[in-house]
Amino acid sequence: MTSAQAQPTAPTRRQRRRLEIELRLLDASKRLFIEKGYDETTVAEIAETADVAYGTFFNYFPAKSDLLAAMGEREVAELSEQLNTLSQRPGPIDDALTLLFDRFAKRLEAASPRERALAAKIQSITFAAAPADRDLGYQEAFAAFIRNAVTAGRVRADVAVETLADLVASAYSAMALSWVHMPEFPVRDRARAMADLLGETLAARGSSSTR
Repeated sequence: MTSAQAQPTAPTRRQRRRLEIELRLLDASKRLFIEKGYDETTVAEIAETADVAYGTFFNYFPAKSDLLAAMGEREVAELSEQLNTLSQRPGPIDDALTLLFDRFAKRLEAASPRERALAAKIQSITFAAAPADRDLGYQEAFAAFIRNAVTAGRVRADVAVETLADLVASAYSAMALSWVHMPEFPVRDRARAMADLLGETLAARGSSSTR
């Protein structure tokens, strides 16, 4: 007889309150960074916009730069959810990759110059000084996506999952880096080219393709 698995406990009122304040600070800081710029925004302005006391800010973020790291972690979490949803879609892998890169391209194209500047700041933190678990989280999001696709017979099984995941993750990161540092970067064209190439590379041997 097996013991019943422990059910996840619901967050306490205190935990919910802490999360609420943290999200308010993140939302307020992102809005101000886009409106005024990162360097021009003060912690006092963030606290006032989030409707929290100045000293409360430091209970959540030791420094203003920690907001950038938290924004990067939020983006990884959102990407992980997107990849999980895509991994459950029926159809060939190139369809999922096209959708993934096309959505990303549209998001980048719609960004304002201030949003591009903020993305550059976030990248400077997440790529240069990110904790190891953050990097692992990013890689694991793509690994889970590939692993599910291999199980479904949509991705080749003769190459290690980690290797294929590195290919997709690196292409995704490279597009973001190029967009930040090259104002005229043809993001839509490169996104389609990357999706096509990756789709051909990852497709299960003998599987049908929409191309």
